[in-house]
Amino acid sequence: MRILPPLYDTLRFLLLDLQKQLQLLSDALENQEPGLLDKSLSRVDYIDNAHLTLLERAGRQYGRRLNEHSDAQQRIVIQSYEHIAHSLKALSGQLQQMAHQLKNIDSLKLIRKKHIFSALQDLNKGLSLITAAIESDSLTLAIDICRLQLRIDKACSAQLDKYKKRLRQGEHSDALLLACFILKDIDLMGDALLRVGEGIMSANLGQFIQIDRFRALEESLSVLDGIRQQDLNIHSMGETKSGCTISGVSASSESEDRIMAIFKQGKKAKLQEEKSRIEKWHQKYPGIAPEVYAYQKQGDKAALLYEYLTGQTFNKLLLAKQSKPLQKGLKTLFRTLNNIWEQTRIDEVHPANFMKQLQKRLPQVYEVHPDFQLKGLKIGHVKQVSLETLVEEAQKFEKRLQAPNAVYIHGDFNTDNILYDPLEDQISFIDLHRSEYLDYVQDLSVLMISFYRIANFDPAVRKRIVQAMEASYAFGTEYAAKIDDHDFELRLALGLARSLISSTRFVLDKEHAKSMHFKGRLLIEQLLQLPGNHLHDYKIPKELFHD
Repeated sequence: MRILPPLYDTLRFLLLDLQKQLQLLSDALENQEPGLLDKSLSRVDYIDNAHLTLLERAGRQYGRRLNEHSDAQQRIVIQSYEHIAHSLKALSGQLQQMAHQLKNIDSLKLIRKKHIFSALQDLNKGLSLITAAIESDSLTLAIDICRLQLRIDKACSAQLDKYKKRLRQGEHSDALLLACFILKDIDLMGDALLRVGEGIMSANLGQFIQIDRFRALEESLSVLDGIRQQDLNIHSMGETKSGCTISGVSASSESEDRIMAIFKQGKKAKLQEEKSRIEKWHQKYPGIAPEVYAYQKQGDKAALLYEYLTGQTFNKLLLAKQSKPLQKGLKTLFRTLNNIWEQTRIDEVHPANFMKQLQKRLPQVYEVHPDFQLKGLKIGHVKQVSLETLVEEAQKFEKRLQAPNAVYIHGDFNTDNILYDPLEDQISFIDLHRSEYLDYVQDLSVLMISFYRIANFDPAVRKRIVQAMEASYAFGTEYAAKIDDHDFELRLALGLARSLISSTRFVLDKEHAKSMHFKGRLLIEQLLQLPGNHLHDYKIPKELFHD
């Protein structure tokens, strides 16, 4: 962990006073000297002052680093100092509360137990390791600090079982209850110590990480040759909308652009689905999905280590200054989609049910944009029905449409889930937990709106967005004609409406969200007003692609 003197020096003073606070409390308990409890409490003001000083200096340091355009690693180190300081302050608070409780207990006999002394010794040991762990380039000492929490928890649990047994016998109920509260304080101190260890690890790794996640990563990395614990380097690569955290893994000697693998952790059900879908993609269209290196389960959580795929997302291609990489990428994408759809088509029909999808997502839309939840307006003789009514009517309309044979689709075909490698002229897919057999229009409509919803309003970027949507639409109409899909325009309109309206839950810009909402409504209204004998005359109005 990098030593930042203004922060590290203050942290050492805070730690010294905290060790004194703990030692005085331990001595009061071991020697049965209640007077030492007041001396322990006297350290609290010093700790509070050091804590506030550190936060103030961290704020100044952080502001200065931002002005100097410092690297993300340095900012994480500053935040780690703050995290460690907050954790130590919380530990001090539990010690303070424990001291007050010990002052109110009639006899220290119930507290002077082997397990309690063992827990306090481990707590003291953890505090004594902190400065060495901060100064070390290795993660070993930080991990040792984290592991002490398990020993403290075990000791507290063992003593709590004994207290519960005596409580059931009706002995010294008030004193035993107070002893149980004191045990809880010690257990919480162990949790605070764990957070300190995690803070030191995070600073060394360059990304905030919890010990459970680190253990899963460590186990997963056993499949990769040449990476040892001390060589580990991870880089945050964001978080999915489903809550999964994503990191790039490399050897510490390598630069960030030489990532060896991707580490993903989140809900077990999500990652189980993704692993299963990746394996299916390898069977159905080899080379499009990453290789899975390892999969680890931990209760309701799981971790997935898989191949790092080179290339840029279409999100980045859209925001680039040059248009040619985007045009080349789209051409390769459409060629790849055509091949996938031809190769995976089955003799079954699986309708997308766009309006049913939208109906399920409306509550989430209204949570972000409550003003969209109109119960119907009437101005003079003109009446505007509610969105719910429109969706219900559109569901009936959708049932009349004929979907073609199903193909294997991505299922979450957003611009940040598609990679294009210009050197290999190759497309790759990531985040595949929703892949299934469905109407190809599902992926096409999601892709088009994922272009549109990008909240960048630079005229050059918006122009490229229009071009990308028009190119996607042209590809879709060409493919539909090739397979004699006569209801393509109608289903695409429903798919676009579904994505326009449901995607507003990810858009906080009010004007942009309103534009998407109204365009989605317009598409549904247009379809519902079509004469029955002119359904196949309908064409998507390209004006909708423009702002």
